[in-house]
Amino acid sequence: MKCPNCGNELEEGKLLCENCGYEVKIVPDFDIELEDKLKESISSMMEEMAEEEMSGHASGQADDRESDDDIKDSIRDYFPDKPIRLSRVKKAVIALAIFSATAGGIAVFSVHMINDYRYNSFDYQYDKAVVCAAHNNYSEAVSYLERALAINSDDLDVRFLLAEYYEKNGQQQSTISLLEELLKLDPKYEKRDEVYDMLLGIYESGEDYSKMQDILDTCDVPRIVSKYNKYTALKPEFNKKGGVYDELISISLKGNTQGFVYYTLDGATPTENSSVYETPILLESGEYTIKAMFVNMYGIRSEVETQHYYINLSAPDAPVPNLESGTYTEPALIEVHRDYGTKVYYTTDGSVPDKNSIRYTDPIEMPYGISNFSFIAIDESGLGSDVVKRTYQLKAEANFDTELALQVLINNLWASGKLSDVEGSVPNKLGKNQYKVRTLFAADETVYYIVYEEYVDVTGEVHDTRNIYAIDANTADLYQAYKVDEGKYDLQPFGE
Repeated sequence: MKCPNCGNELEEGKLLCENCGYEVKIVPDFDIELEDKLKESISSMMEEMAEEEMSGHASGQADDRESDDDIKDSIRDYFPDKPIRLSRVKKAVIALAIFSATAGGIAVFSVHMINDYRYNSFDYQYDKAVVCAAHNNYSEAVSYLERALAINSDDLDVRFLLAEYYEKNGQQQSTISLLEELLKLDPKYEKRDEVYDMLLGIYESGEDYSKMQDILDTCDVPRIVSKYNKYTALKPEFNKKGGVYDELISISLKGNTQGFVYYTLDGATPTENSSVYETPILLESGEYTIKAMFVNMYGIRSEVETQHYYINLSAPDAPVPNLESGTYTEPALIEVHRDYGTKVYYTTDGSVPDKNSIRYTDPIEMPYGISNFSFIAIDESGLGSDVVKRTYQLKAEANFDTELALQVLINNLWASGKLSDVEGSVPNKLGKNQYKVRTLFAADETVYYIVYEEYVDVTGEVHDTRNIYAIDANTADLYQAYKVDEGKYDLQPFGE
């Protein structure tokens, strides 16, 4: 059958044109066939009534002819030649009334039947909703689709479509309720990811990030979790699980998106006032409880992740210097013995050394004057030994002390034009040179002061000029010195 309005071919049983929305009447306002049948029935009925009346009249005449001749003659004067049969007329009127009532009743019944069919037809209510939505009449579309669901509440696709209509009609809370209901009804619903997407999109528009976090915490659709990852705050990831380790380890912490990781090492619950993770956490020998929390850029806090560590390490043996603390009047080299697999680091200012301090590789020239050495051995796992300290005093028993020796050097440099004055000014430069006795050197039973030259620029930064001088501690003879090895120098007379 075709739509009488636009000519579109209609599916069997459809009462609504999907093309133009015209409502097609499957029962006409009045049935012509029914009218003809009713007319024929009424005509037959009237003929039967007429025959009955005629036969009855003839019988009456025969019975009364003889007894009522006079009366008949007198009565006949009051009737026309063809008698009017009142009962026949009455019956005809009744028949017509029955016909009218029957036809009208059928029409009323037909309309009622159509309306009842439409009201209880899922397809009609659904099709009507779709047509209304196509014309942006979402208020009517919602009403029709709600009726469709009342007829068949098992269709999840219709529920999802109703949620879309709710949203377009401005019924946000109804949209949310229906979407949440859909997620609970069937965990295997094929459009589950679309339901999540729509629900999270509503909360995203409203900047309700905490609600988004609640939904994503239980979301089982990987695509959705990945898409909205920036709104989640998962527990921080530890690069190493808790446990017992027989080596030094470092712990790295990472959040699932942009944000900050806060942690504690004493087992306390971290807050946004706790330490912020920036660099790996070094765990040496002992027991540690690390608790960490991630806070994303939207202020959403994760649950706290806790890991327990026990570092069971044996510290390496301490390094052994060859020289004990004391006063020395002759040059000496400090050598340090260590276990295999360890590295030795040291300081000369009394501070505790670590792997960032000066590394010991070769024998050390004992500095002139008083020096305070601290040594530590660190193994491959990063575990350090006990710190070993030594205090040395190196001085020369000579005719010239260091002050006089340095004055001799500066005078010679000024006289040779290498200095502008005895204050250490350098020609064509704004800075000055400074000189310091670094150590002692002995050769052929002669002790020399070894002096290093440094240039100090106007900003105060110190630069090594690589000039080294040697001064005889007894004669004050001056030499240009060239370092060959630790404790060994090649001397050339000054000025040659």
